[in-house]
Amino acid sequence: MRITKLCLTNYRTFEDLEIEFPDFYTAICGQNDAGKSNVIKSLRILLGEQEPYYWRRTSNELSIANDYPKWMTSKDKAICISVEVDIYREFDAGLYSFISDYLDLEATEETIHLVLKNSVSESASKNTVCVIVNGKEFTDLKAQEVNKRLRSTLLIHNSTEAGYKLSSIGELDEFSDEYGEELDAISRKASSSLKRVAKNHKEEIASLLGRLSRKHKVEISLPDISLKHFPYDITLGDSKIDVALSEWGSGTKNRTMIFLALLKARQISQSITTASKITPVLVIEEPESFLHPSAQAEFGRILQDLSDEFGVQVITTTHSPYMLSKDRPESNVLLERRLFRNQYRESRQIETSGDNWMEPFSLILGLSSDEFRPWRELLFGQNESTLLVEGAIDKEYFEMLRSDAHGANKLRIDGAIFDYGGFGALKSPAMLKFIKNRSKSVFITYDLDIEKEIRPTLERNDFVCRDDFIALGINKAGKRAIEGLLPENITNDVNAQNNELVQQAMYGSKDEQKSAKNRLKQLYLDEFKEKSKPGEEYFGGFYKVVKIINKALCE
Repeated sequence: MRITKLCLTNYRTFEDLEIEFPDFYTAICGQNDAGKSNVIKSLRILLGEQEPYYWRRTSNELSIANDYPKWMTSKDKAICISVEVDIYREFDAGLYSFISDYLDLEATEETIHLVLKNSVSESASKNTVCVIVNGKEFTDLKAQEVNKRLRSTLLIHNSTEAGYKLSSIGELDEFSDEYGEELDAISRKASSSLKRVAKNHKEEIASLLGRLSRKHKVEISLPDISLKHFPYDITLGDSKIDVALSEWGSGTKNRTMIFLALLKARQISQSITTASKITPVLVIEEPESFLHPSAQAEFGRILQDLSDEFGVQVITTTHSPYMLSKDRPESNVLLERRLFRNQYRESRQIETSGDNWMEPFSLILGLSSDEFRPWRELLFGQNESTLLVEGAIDKEYFEMLRSDAHGANKLRIDGAIFDYGGFGALKSPAMLKFIKNRSKSVFITYDLDIEKEIRPTLERNDFVCRDDFIALGINKAGKRAIEGLLPENITNDVNAQNNELVQQAMYGSKDEQKSAKNRLKQLYLDEFKEKSKPGEEYFGGFYKVVKIINKALCE
């Protein structure tokens, strides 16, 4: 099952909200009290099961007194929350069959699109449930029964509660036909053996009780042994020692429990067809809890990849930039509270697609949105390794080096060559840390003439020279840039033909110098592309750099 849309009207901090879920993975972010938890609460009301521990239960009913926005006044207060879901014939066979039969639908499509609404008002204080399927509306008992069946479709994991110690981690269940038949045979054999054990145990107990003055007849009854569900625990360790999961740190425990919940959802989707088969939606509150940023980055990538690979919807609330969607900007839901006369009012969703894709990242990292603009291609790319270069001209030089004609000196990276648009993009420590942790493998190049400005910042953020970055050029006047790697006949020919530009680059105003230098850089590139041939004569300076980059990114 997959949630496609959530609508909230006059619910807690929301006056009117419509969230779409375009992908299997969605990250809901925002500052504290922005409304993230209220989104999860609404999903619990619509699709969640009752909390098994009574002391932790909260009501699954809407309430005007508790849920209507406190700042709003109306003659007849009303709340409405609704969710739209897709139910799949193959992966949600039990629910698909029930809805088709119970609502008497002509289910010819692979997917049923269903809308579930829950509402309450002052004039009708009782919660009203409505279900709409294929344009047909159902109320009263039919809607309530469908709602009841939908209440098992959320798996909720609150990472902040990862410290709870349980007697067992979970249950193994939802087996394929092959394992189901094998476990049935084991169950029958186990039942027979246990009956013999129980008989002997009964006689021993009867002997002990026989010492009492009042006689009691002893019987031991055993339930039918079924291995459709049985508890298990987990230990983690290495070749020398195993430690129970409950004894590990909160970060390791939290990640493991999330993976187990995701695995359980996939097992259900792939299990044999039964009346109860419904692939759940996994809701995770703050999956980054207890994890170092580098571990968050790794976990975020894996969690998103598995969600797509397993075909299991994952909805998270997060304060971590590493948990934001790495594939689709519009899957990052950003919420904020409107401030009116120093009082918080309704929560609103901020647009995160198109030109506003960077808003969630900038909010969480405390950076300006403009600092993120050059990085879109890198953040949402699917590259295993990335070479970062200072400008478009630098990129063209390195693209030339990817040709097979260079033989052993070829630039071998499979990923992208990314133009970060000038050295100013490397000045933010927060941005550098984020890029380093989020990217699987990244190498930075920049011109030698800005070495004193950039290198200290890189090294303070755990970048290592030659392993993670290198300055381009030769430490001589006029050669402290990528053009310093060109053979002198190329630069000399261009300079001789453009003496006026050379003079302007040396003695003009600041703007004139900048313009002239950029024009000369383009002319050097054009001349090089026209005359160069693979080999040491033209590419010798570049080959030394390529050797370092290949070692860093490809070995």
